[in-house]
Amino acid sequence: MIFKKSFSIFTIIASFLLVPNVFAGYQLGGEMKEKIKEKRVDLTIKDFKYPMLFNNKIIDFLTVSVYGTAAPGSGVIIAKNDNNYYILTANHVVGKVLKGDEIEVQTLDGEYHPAELLISSEKIDGALLKFTSKNKYYQAFIDPNIYPETGMYIETQGYALASKEAKKGSLRRSNGSIITVIDDNTDGYDIFYGAATNVGMSGGGVFTDYGQTTVDLNSDGWKTCTFSTPILVGIHGRAESYRAGGKSGASMGVSVHTMLREFGGTLVKEGVTSLPDELDTLIYKDGCPLYQELMGNR
Repeated sequence: MIFKKSFSIFTIIASFLLVPNVFAGYQLGGEMKEKIKEKRVDLTIKDFKYPMLFNNKIIDFLTVSVYGTAAPGSGVIIAKNDNNYYILTANHVVGKVLKGDEIEVQTLDGEYHPAELLISSEKIDGALLKFTSKNKYYQAFIDPNIYPETGMYIETQGYALASKEAKKGSLRRSNGSIITVIDDNTDGYDIFYGAATNVGMSGGGVFTDYGQTTVDLNSDGWKTCTFSTPILVGIHGRAESYRAGGKSGASMGVSVHTMLREFGGTLVKEGVTSLPDELDTLIYKDGCPLYQELMGNR
């Protein structure tokens, strides 16, 4: 059996030891803003288990809708510890949080969960949330060796809000490629990509797909699981705009590695010391049609 090794968040942190002020503290406070009330999207589905043999909807299961003190946005589940789930989203989606303010996330099964803001950053447009549930939810796969690169194929996904042209909000997906990568850019926006995004998709994931396959050699010969797990490479932030006004057509996001550099220490304190290898994710276990057979021959 060919398996990748699990990687530790400590490894990610260690790679940034030369960077001063690696971990940001809690950034709470500020003026109270009225919570924007939007008609929520109906996410209810009949069967919440990821469908076998199909991966065209897998990103749906990783994406949540986030209701903070600002306009509603999106987020991505990236980690789990016992019944606690951890979500990356954009800082401007959460907004300024004061004592008594409530944050909610809605998962694909239509459930609403009270969420806690663990940490937000003043350096990058990112925030880390936590919610607790006994339900099973899927977390995104993050490959420590895959970094955003110019020309890389990507897909973005999030819960777009209703607009003048679209009277109903919806879960949308858009694809394109990375236009450029700019290190240490304003608000941490180090990746620019040519994928259409809408208001409400902020905080959603930027994914790539390398068409990975898993191969097993057993008594019957080679077995191949032709299943490709989407790789989370970034969190969507905003659309790029010109100083003189108008939009460039490009979208901007923060690399997931930049996010982990900022929030890795908080995850470690929460007991999340490592993120799962591709073959250890629930995505793979429920999605690969040969998983049970492969595991039986280990």
